[in-house]
Amino acid sequence: MKNLFLLLFTAISMIACSNNDEGEPNNDDNTPSAGTAQITLTAGGEQYKINGPCGWASVMGTNYVGANDADNNLKTFSAFFNLEALPAVTTTYTLVKSPEWDEEDNDPTHIWMNVTEIRNGGLFQYASDDSSGTLTLVVDGNKVTVDLTGIVLQPYDGSSLIYENLNVGAFSNPGTLSGELIFYRN
Repeated sequence: MKNLFLLLFTAISMIACSNNDEGEPNNDDNTPSAGTAQITLTAGGEQYKINGPCGWASVMGTNYVGANDADNNLKTFSAFFNLEALPAVTTTYTLVKSPEWDEEDNDPTHIWMNVTEIRNGGLFQYASDDSSGTLTLVVDGNKVTVDLTGIVLQPYDGSSLIYENLNVGAFSNPGTLSGELIFYRN
């Protein structure tokens, strides 16, 4: 439920990105620079894609890297961190299951992530668990690159009383990510 709330808030309040005319980061006013996400989740032989803007943000004290599809703001990717700021050097984190409302995970080496879409009263969601793998943020100055290859996410189990489960057919199987995120520290 915690993830669902954060994802809804994320989808609605996706960070605004800006580029200059040459497509290079524009940090003159300290606003986040435009980032790009090219994400593919493959499950049961089918693919689900998110291609659009991404960046680092903070909502209600939760820090995350978020991305949404350029054609559908309710189709999102989020990776939640126990950090106040992005690392200044390349750092690897362990993916874990999202803590429940009444639990806390303050380990700065842990992150949890999900892919979510809300459509027509239904919820499509994949989330990390304790065997999903690791995520490395490759830092080169202000540029951060993330290779998602090989991360395994679990399908939504359909336990919501609010949404119909859209993880059916091929998408009821575990999914493997591929693709890349590129964004800027400031």
